[in-house]
Amino acid sequence: MAQRTEAIYQGRTIGIESIYTVIDGKQINIPAKLNWVREKSRNGELFCPCGCGANLILVAGDRNLREQHFRIKDSDTKLECTAVTEGRASIESKIVLKCWLDDKLRTGDVDTRVPINAVDDSTDRKYEFSFVSKLHKLAISYFHDRANITDEKLDILDMNTQDIKIYYIADIMNCGSEGQFPEWMMKIESRQGYCLFLSIDGIDYKDARLEAAFYDQDIDGLWCEIIVTEGRLRDYSFDENNNLLFHRDSLDTLYDKAYYEFRKKQDREHDRRIMEQEKREAERQKCLEEEKKLQEEYERKIREREEQLLREKEAAESEKRRAREEFARNMAAGFEQQEKPIKDPDGNRWVKCEFCGKIAMDREFSSYGGKNHVNLGTCIECSRNNPKAAVQISIPHRESNANRYDPTVCPECGSRLVERNGRNGRFVGCSSYPRCKYTRSIR
Repeated sequence: MAQRTEAIYQGRTIGIESIYTVIDGKQINIPAKLNWVREKSRNGELFCPCGCGANLILVAGDRNLREQHFRIKDSDTKLECTAVTEGRASIESKIVLKCWLDDKLRTGDVDTRVPINAVDDSTDRKYEFSFVSKLHKLAISYFHDRANITDEKLDILDMNTQDIKIYYIADIMNCGSEGQFPEWMMKIESRQGYCLFLSIDGIDYKDARLEAAFYDQDIDGLWCEIIVTEGRLRDYSFDENNNLLFHRDSLDTLYDKAYYEFRKKQDREHDRRIMEQEKREAERQKCLEEEKKLQEEYERKIREREEQLLREKEAAESEKRRAREEFARNMAAGFEQQEKPIKDPDGNRWVKCEFCGKIAMDREFSSYGGKNHVNLGTCIECSRNNPKAAVQISIPHRESNANRYDPTVCPECGSRLVERNGRNGRFVGCSSYPRCKYTRSIR
């Protein structure tokens, strides 16, 4: 922290920055001001700003300018002083700004820490201007800490400047937004149109820089800091109407240009996003259409497959019906042979009762089979009625295949043989296919 940087003389505040100026580009002490302040300190006319009543003396020399300050006289060190020390960066910034105003205005009347009632008829001494040039009708209010930027202070300063134009300058540490609403700096922007940020390197005026910026929301709603100008403090000046210039260009004009470019950029981004969204939507629609086509193709194939399966099922059932019908027609003749079991297309075995002549499936017989009786048996009813006492019916027997050969009858199952076409030419196959797979080539 810097040592005491201000003193009270006849109710007025004298800041240590008031003794600095720039001559021919060199930052020096003002001899007349330095001698005047030193004389007042020798005469005991400088007092502590906290109101403790202690006399202050000026500590200043031609070397080590950073150490210039006001200190309490040794005789008053026992007084209860509550003066708040000012940060080094704050006082050094005021020294730089004082030198800048002297360099640009060249009126020699730049006063520091000027209370409002010294500018206007107001009786308010709560707030003050950091710098005032009455001849140039220009004032500067400097804020090192944004916490000191209040609507009350700004309103009072605005209302009591009369025809004096005021600029608000903040320390560079207050810039930036990181997407958040810059509440304090927006208080200044709403009055000034943009914010001014001072960056220093010690008290050397030639090394100081000034940045002008404003805040606005981007297309996503995030708050952005848009740079209007950025350069050395000495490159900023004022025209005859106290408009701030940067390299002879009006800062108001540069602000309008920067604002237009920022909004134009946001509009371009908006248009780009709309185009991307439309492109994505078109691609999405294309994908949906392709998916729809694939789905329709899939459903078509499913339908075709189902129809094919249905046709195959119907054909199989038709073939089964035909085979059953043919089996039913040929079944009676089949009992003339007793060499092979008689089975229908479904694989069920059929038997003929030797007593009552009943023809039924094997489950309705109590016994069947045996040598020369493969397809004959005793049905359950005849078995219950004492078949031994019954008269056995006469069963005609077909000659065996060894004794009689019929080329139209299947030797395997006794079904009718039919001619068919195959990949190896024409052949004879059993009409009970696929139950019976008997085939014979035709020579």
